[in-house]
Amino acid sequence: MTEFDEDVHQLPAANPETLASQADERQRLTLAFGVVTPALQRGARARELEGCSYKEIGEIAGIPIGTVMSTLSRARERLRQTLTVATAKEAF
Repeated sequence: MTEFDEDVHQLPAANPETLASQADERQRLTLAFGVVTPALQRGARARELEGCSYKEIGEIAGIPIGTVMSTLSRARERLRQTLTVATAKEAF
């Protein structure tokens, strides 16, 4: 058994630039999700963040798998468009 050494086992501190970039990305995603309907948000989060299969999402939502797939496709496209517009506005 060795003694725990905080200096050896601590995570490296993020620099201010990295923290600012992460905060900016989080804000853009939050704004992008705001333009997507709640049903699309739930499906997208279940798939992308929780790793649910299309079948699982369909069973939870009580909708056919084809509807799940088309709904998530629309959600991804709306998020892509929103983030693209936001990035273009920031460039100017």
